[in-house]
Amino acid sequence: MPARPPEKKPRARSWPAVLVIVLLVGWVFSLSIRGEFLLWDDDINLTGNPHLQNGLTAESARWMFTDAGYMRRYIPFAWLGWAVEREVTGLTALSAHAGNMMLHAINAVLVFFLARRLVPRRDDDDPAFARNVAAVAALVWALHPLRVEVVAWASGRMYAQGACFALLGVLAYLRAADGPRRAGWLAVSLAALAIAILTYPVFVPVVGVLPLLDLYVLRRFETGVPLWGGVRNRAVWLEKLPFLALAAVIALVTIAARAKAQGIWAPPPTLEQFPLFDRVAQAGYVWAYYVWRPLWPSGFAPVYTALVEFDSRGFVFLASIALVLGVSGFLFWRRARLPGVWALWVAHLLLIAPMLGLAEHPHYTNDRYAYLQGVVGVVALAWVVRAGGTVALRLATAAAIALGVLSNAQTKMWRSSETLFRGLYAHVGPTEYRSDIAMRLGEVLRAQGRLAEATSFFEESLKILPQVTRAAVSHTGLGRIAWTQNRLQDAADRFVTATRMDPNFAPAHRGLGELLIGVGRWAEAVPPLERAVALNGDDAEARDWLGGALVQVRRPAEAVAQFEASLRLRPRRLDTICNLVVALADAGRHDEAQTLGRDVAEKAARAAQAHFALGHALRAAGKRAEAITAYAKALELQPDHAAAREALAALRAQ
Repeated sequence: MPARPPEKKPRARSWPAVLVIVLLVGWVFSLSIRGEFLLWDDDINLTGNPHLQNGLTAESARWMFTDAGYMRRYIPFAWLGWAVEREVTGLTALSAHAGNMMLHAINAVLVFFLARRLVPRRDDDDPAFARNVAAVAALVWALHPLRVEVVAWASGRMYAQGACFALLGVLAYLRAADGPRRAGWLAVSLAALAIAILTYPVFVPVVGVLPLLDLYVLRRFETGVPLWGGVRNRAVWLEKLPFLALAAVIALVTIAARAKAQGIWAPPPTLEQFPLFDRVAQAGYVWAYYVWRPLWPSGFAPVYTALVEFDSRGFVFLASIALVLGVSGFLFWRRARLPGVWALWVAHLLLIAPMLGLAEHPHYTNDRYAYLQGVVGVVALAWVVRAGGTVALRLATAAAIALGVLSNAQTKMWRSSETLFRGLYAHVGPTEYRSDIAMRLGEVLRAQGRLAEATSFFEESLKILPQVTRAAVSHTGLGRIAWTQNRLQDAADRFVTATRMDPNFAPAHRGLGELLIGVGRWAEAVPPLERAVALNGDDAEARDWLGGALVQVRRPAEAVAQFEASLRLRPRRLDTICNLVVALADAGRHDEAQTLGRDVAEKAARAAQAHFALGHALRAAGKRAEAITAYAKALELQPDHAAAREALAALRAQ
């Protein structure tokens, strides 16, 4: 009787591990849900982005899929995700942070399944042990303080969302090799990676990881022939062409967008400004940094300033270059004996490549850059734990819990702009970058009405760096504080100083224009407001101020253009619509003014300014009786409306 083949051990159920991962992620990052939108790019990407104010419309969709200059990146699916969220929940701080946490929990589960697939079981492995190894590896990744920035910062969504689809794409690619329906799973993989890359281009190198999986995990390449030769090997490479084409196109678009940076974005530095060897030293430092940083879970901050000003021939940078070259050379030499380690090292180099900052100076090593790259480290950890057995598993579990405690504490720093900047102010120490943080903290405090504290931080910022262009921000902040305190000449001097220090700083020109309007100097207000609009055409408030000044200096046709442009950015703003009615009437476009005036007066029946605007349109068209009725309604709703009272008195006198 023939011997029966040994039975395969069944895989342990995954759902208990998935449940534990989700619950622990929710506990560790629960504080992030109560966080605010921050003046740390949230104001640029979300709250101040005019293209997201109206949710998902045909115009906003066109912008999402054609613009690469707003962020110097082509990120249509990042914008699309936020636009859909605005349609569903209103894109509040709560929804943004809850969405980030949900995506992070999903990503942790995906890392668990990826670890199960990439860490093969031995024949003597207990199925539950293999499952627990993958779960602990996923928890070490998910609960590490390096993940806090992506979860607790609303703008970190593009990393969480992109990583989610990148992980799905890799898992689908691995699934394609495991059984039938290969073409279908490859299509799923390509679609998922396309969404990841179109969410944020830093995920382009994931395409380069696929051949590593073919070579060292799936063993799809034929041995004994050149890697590029043989029918089987060529078929594997041909399969990659759609992935490579996608990556190449997005990489070229990103490079072009970076090269054409304008507005608030500085152009790439020249070789004279940032020499070649300095770029090499920076690249070596960044590659080495993300090797040791996960092993030292202390001193985390939203930004690190080691690369703001550095000596490329200093010990740390030369040692980093030597480390990268030495490890790369050794592992390449021993790749036949250590294929897994070599593959992980190449994956690390690939995934960090977009974060080297070769076209950025100054550059920063941010925690979010390690979001997907961190998966490489935990796969290596899973291998070590599997080899170490139960003791190693217990130690890794304790480490995951300790990392979760650290992350929970660090999340508090991200709760508001004030806590963020105060933490940064203490972290960066007496460096030049501290000037920028002091300026940002001053802006936050000024907006809260804490003028004395704001003034002290603005002045501290100017003491550190009194003459750089960024000092224009502090002068503008001090100007607005002086204006609030009715020190008008001091305010004007501050605004003028800011415009001279940085002629391209739009808020300084806008502040000067607003101040001049406030004292009734309408004609003088027009040039600085025109400059503000020229520098930042997406500033609807600046266009409103300019439109109001143009009406007063009897340039109504130009005012109409400004109000219409403002309404394209914020279509439902009542004040702007009413101002447009007035400008249309003054420009002699009476039919349009009356039609729009009647519409807004009907829709905003309880708004005095709507009836005043209608009255102005009717009066300009010679319909005095109807104008009197409209002005009277405005006064009924707002008895202290001086302009309506004056207009009504004039009409009755006539």
